Amino acid sequence: MTDILYFDNAATTAMSKQALETYVSVATNYMGNPSALHKEGLKAKALLQEKRESIAQHLGVQASTLTFTSGATEANALVLNNLIWAPQSGHAVLSNIEHPSMKEHARILRQLGWSLTFLNAPHGFVNLEDVQAALTEKTRFVGCMLVNNVVGSIQNVGTLVSLVREYQKKSNRKIHFHTDAVQALGKIPFSLTELGVDSASFSAHKFKGPQGVGLLYNIDPALQPLSRGGNQENGMRPGTENLAGIAAMGTALDEAFAHLEENSQRVEKINHFLRSELSFLPILSPSEHASPYILTISVKPLPSEVFTRMLYDRGFCVSSGSACSNNAKQKGESVLTSMLVRSDEAKSSVRLSFGYDTTFAEAESLASTIKTLYRELT
Repeated sequence: MTDILYFDNAATTAMSKQALETYVSVATNYMGNPSALHKEGLKAKALLQEKRESIAQHLGVQASTLTFTSGATEANALVLNNLIWAPQSGHAVLSNIEHPSMKEHARILRQLGWSLTFLNAPHGFVNLEDVQAALTEKTRFVGCMLVNNVVGSIQNVGTLVSLVREYQKKSNRKIHFHTDAVQALGKIPFSLTELGVDSASFSAHKFKGPQGVGLLYNIDPALQPLSRGGNQENGMRPGTENLAGIAAMGTALDEAFAHLEENSQRVEKINHFLRSELSFLPILSPSEHASPYILTISVKPLPSEVFTRMLYDRGFCVSSGSACSNNAKQKGESVLTSMLVRSDEAKSSVRLSFGYDTTFAEAESLASTIKTLYRELT
């Protein structure tokens, strides 16, 4: 099969032509290690700093707050491992719709004596009252993703942070607030400084950058590195930097920000069109306060894996869950259950996710195929 229409952009995106050109150019022309003191090393170091400052400008933060990583999974691990290594156990609060890289690390904390509170997110949103009720004098960490990767709900992270800061003043103890912003960067406008978070994680391959490259934003001076070695990334992430990947990520982000509003408006039209065309099916993504790039539906009573496979046979790539784990379908169902979605609808969920290159004609073809296939099978 040669002509595949791709609707799984929340899982990964194809690297843009410009980002790929940057990658090849840097990999070809920058042979030096950024830590080396010779001319080629200094040349590489200068490019690394240039890209750090460019990305920081897009995010509205100081370049010194950014650490380049292999992706958001590593960035999340870097933050949560600091709790694992903490001299005393405490209490952590997370939404129950977090990425597996957050939830699985948190479960290790429980084995080490930490108490955990996982908060459900009815209809995709964490209740402020639930967060407030969960905070205790032992709370040291709160984690809540900015845009959910299964249904696209946009959490009111800024208000949650303000609530936590008010409690922090009363308890006189530091509470680290982390947000996984992977599905937000390059897709919706937001300000890290206005959100007020201590840290945030990002992955380049979600906005047409290369896989295997990501970013951690952090302003908590107490945060320690995952591993030890050289002093790369101000000691936060030892190991030679992936200069070509970082440069390509910078190029992809430049493109994303240059066309942010234009892309958003076009994708919103696609999202609204599919909501209308597929209104005979349960729509699991919120209609408001949600990213236009993700639309999750239910094809009940059909199993989601059967429907997605048959769509692929007809030339469409969609997802039956988050693609970040081997048991992605079960993870997706768990997230939906935490949103109080009915079990039968969760088991038949199909995620359609759009990219900068998705066209209206492709959406029309997808809608027509889903309608035809669903009626053939039910």
